[in-house]
Amino acid sequence: MGRKNIENIENIENTKFFLVNLGCPKNLVDSENLASELIKIGMEPTQSPEKAKIIIVNTCGFIDEARKMSKEHINALSEFRKDGKKLFVIGCYPKRIGISKAKKILEADEVFGDIDEVIQKILETEKIQDTINEKKQISEIQNKNENRKKRINTLSPYSAYVKISEGCSRGCTFCSIPKIRGFLRSKDEKEIIDEVCQLASDGVREFILISQDTTMWGVDKGKRRNELFNLLDKISEIDGVKWIRLFYVYPDPFVIELIKYIERNEKIVRYIEIPFQHIDDEILTKMGRATRERTIKEIINTIKERVPDMAIRTEFIVGFPGETEEKFDKLVKFVQEYEPDWLGVFTFSPEPGTPSYRMWKENGVSKKIAKMRKKELMKIWTEILIRKQKAMVGKEFICIKEGDNKTARTQFQAPEIDGVVRLKNGKREKNNNHWKEKQKFPEKEENAFVKVKIIDFDYEDLIGEKIN
Repeated sequence: MGRKNIENIENIENTKFFLVNLGCPKNLVDSENLASELIKIGMEPTQSPEKAKIIIVNTCGFIDEARKMSKEHINALSEFRKDGKKLFVIGCYPKRIGISKAKKILEADEVFGDIDEVIQKILETEKIQDTINEKKQISEIQNKNENRKKRINTLSPYSAYVKISEGCSRGCTFCSIPKIRGFLRSKDEKEIIDEVCQLASDGVREFILISQDTTMWGVDKGKRRNELFNLLDKISEIDGVKWIRLFYVYPDPFVIELIKYIERNEKIVRYIEIPFQHIDDEILTKMGRATRERTIKEIINTIKERVPDMAIRTEFIVGFPGETEEKFDKLVKFVQEYEPDWLGVFTFSPEPGTPSYRMWKENGVSKKIAKMRKKELMKIWTEILIRKQKAMVGKEFICIKEGDNKTARTQFQAPEIDGVVRLKNGKREKNNNHWKEKQKFPEKEENAFVKVKIIDFDYEDLIGEKIN
């Protein structure tokens, strides 16, 4: 969509929008970008659907459970479709089931696939039209918008997600991401660097690089995989960048090179999010994973040898078609032996249109058994977690503040998915997924970091007191 429409804002100044974000950090970045574009055309965010003229739900559609949750939110917000209010639905849910089908089954005024379509529809709804004074108006609006941020950040005053690519070209048999978001499309290096510079100038100090497949950045543009290191070097040199955190690291042999690089770059936090999915070779083959037990163990052993203080977060799928008790027991023993610092366990979700859906039809594991296996594995890991949390008591860490003066995080805690450090007498705030009316954070302090001594723990959270 051209700049003319985005900046021709005279007739919708002060019109409010209510935006609900569902799903992963990548969806959050999409919502931040959408909010930024809406603000550029003169709209204002509100926390109340009653006050909004446009209500938007950015949905998740990765698995059936996520689609049900998205539909529940849409149904709940549909009651506000009155007095000229409009409900728009975007995101992975309609992309997964098809835009035309989504329009038929969802109680929404409009269903979209892309952000630009939303902006265009809003402009049409508001009957924005060219006028004789268009050039004058656009000139005035351009001057007015010079101070508006290109990227809104809602994670915290000091931390932000940075999406470095979209889509995925892997062939995991259980995954519908290529159907939803397409194949790998890397962002240009300059675009990434400019975004980091802008966020750093706004006070962000931790940059969490996200994608569907982070270590494949640039491959679709003819780059070698190790050119990711050049990108990380350039980000590390930007004034204000203190921490870089890597999400969605695919566990293939290239990760050995990545670990060696992390060892010599102090800006990369000692934390890695790397989804192993399983440990049994037969299951990994059926999953279409380009990794095997030997490679996974080599990765972990390299981490322990080269970067021994690195925390590992991983995820497993239990109940995948063909997962016998013997294969599940192998996974249990692996967790017991290698003790991941953070763990997510998911029961297999049969997704129509994926190869594993056919496998499930032929040799599926019952939901009951899958849930039991998840419960058993999480119980085992919880015992590991408690033991590791006890070992943290008495230690001191440099932590990044979360902006609420109540919580902070160590290098080995990622936002939203791991525990936090609750500063003495502090409590965690629950995220309600609703866009903040003014996106106000508490007054920023000059230093984004604080030294903390751990004095106790509460399950996944550590409890600490500030050290002057």
